[in-house]
Amino acid sequence: MINAVFFDLDNTLCDSDAAWNTAVDETFQMFCLHEPKVSIEVLTKAWTKVHLKLFQQLDAGKCSMAEVRDVRFTALFKELNLTSCKMAEELNDFLSNQYVTSLCLYEDVTVLEELNEYHVGIITNGAHDEHKDSQLSKVRHLGLSDRIQSLTISDEIGVRKPKFDIFAVACKRANVQLKEAVLVGDSVQNDIVGANRAGMTSILIDRKSDVSITNIADQQPDYLITNLYDVLDCLEGKQHENCIV
Repeated sequence: MINAVFFDLDNTLCDSDAAWNTAVDETFQMFCLHEPKVSIEVLTKAWTKVHLKLFQQLDAGKCSMAEVRDVRFTALFKELNLTSCKMAEELNDFLSNQYVTSLCLYEDVTVLEELNEYHVGIITNGAHDEHKDSQLSKVRHLGLSDRIQSLTISDEIGVRKPKFDIFAVACKRANVQLKEAVLVGDSVQNDIVGANRAGMTSILIDRKSDVSITNIADQQPDYLITNLYDVLDCLEGKQHENCIV
């Protein structure tokens, strides 16, 4: 029997990609006003390189998401052979503010109000501090705090999805066994693989119908949906069957 339903945050409950792209574009415009000799092409290439390196360190467990966030512009200026610590800090603050301001919940998040018989929680990768664009702050900003019973964030736990520990902690907080929990997320690698390996029921939300699912068992969701309202049907089906794809 399912007793808890957990959701990923970014691109599952809120449109993070759109907000991030908007914030980056506006931040790049601000950057170019101060550094007009650096073209958008050069800036974009350096930004991509810096983020790739930082996220490799993050995935290897060598740093936290908060540390990635706090050093990204310092690393960018270094990559571009520029020296402006103050400007790097201003850009980081600007990006964070624009990102959070642009964040919006998907309309189908109202499904949370129909899950009263379940423990409802969020399991997300990201920062857990009081910074304006940490996952903790984003949940508060989006008005989700009062709509969930638990929030489990990777920086707090010390491991990121898809590692087992973050799912185990979330279920322990909800006082349910892993097999009694569902995870709804948009990432095959982080959400579906993680939930499957942990023994949870996995639901992949594919809003754009563009996710490619392989034949690898760990990457196959128990359920595939295109909107959060379908979670209700999945839960109803789960109570009667072991698995529906």
